Amino acid sequence: MKGIFVACLALFLLGGCATSRAFNAESSTATGACQQRSAEVFAISGEIDRDLAHCVRETFADTTRILALDTTGGSVEAALDIAAVIEGRDLTMRVEGECNSACANYFLPLARRIELAPDAMVLLHGSVDPWTIDRWRTRQDEFLAIEAQRGQTPEQAQAAFERFLSSAEATAARQADFAQRHGVPPGWLLYRTPGSETMEGLAHGPNNVVAILVEEPMMRSCLPGVEIAPFQSALQRQWTHSHRRLALFWQRIAPSGRAVCTS
Repeated sequence: MKGIFVACLALFLLGGCATSRAFNAESSTATGACQQRSAEVFAISGEIDRDLAHCVRETFADTTRILALDTTGGSVEAALDIAAVIEGRDLTMRVEGECNSACANYFLPLARRIELAPDAMVLLHGSVDPWTIDRWRTRQDEFLAIEAQRGQTPEQAQAAFERFLSSAEATAARQADFAQRHGVPPGWLLYRTPGSETMEGLAHGPNNVVAILVEEPMMRSCLPGVEIAPFQSALQRQWTHSHRRLALFWQRIAPSGRAVCTS
């Protein structure tokens, strides 16, 4: 877990801890991109970062009714910036490949309707919750060691850590405001508090995993105000009941199974 934590810490500094694309390598480019495909269809693909957020702000048309998604996630801040553009528009969100991490956390709860392509997946791996902030705070030595390897003096490293922690806390507050305004349950964000590995508001969730492959019962329980096109049968054929299940297992990704959000 130490290696995973340090890797995600470094990625967060660069804009977010995104999920692996090992399952569907050809589904989109790694670099974020957006496109107004038609008057009614807007597409987001690749990594969510500041450039992608800028692309959405400059390109998204008011006539858009369908948002096509294929992204492993990325920066929480950039995802929330994009969410500010698409919220309140009653969009149908169509997952064409993947909608993981920040995409699942902050885009799907804003949908009027969610559709998944036969080979698509939605992965959750958590959010910037109090457990994460506490984890970063107590792993200061690892942060400073990374900064030292980058040639920073102890004073520079300490200042960088304080800036990082302040930024993380601001992001956590922004996420909390988003969740409250849009009624996103803590279970969907895999919300945890310091000193506990238990995910609040999520019953029967898998333990000791890096990410959760969202099945239809979990999505319906967590996003009750969203119309969800049936996708469980296709998910079972393509993932949970196929040889691909082994690929999930080796990357410590578990299907949500009986997991459901509780009030």
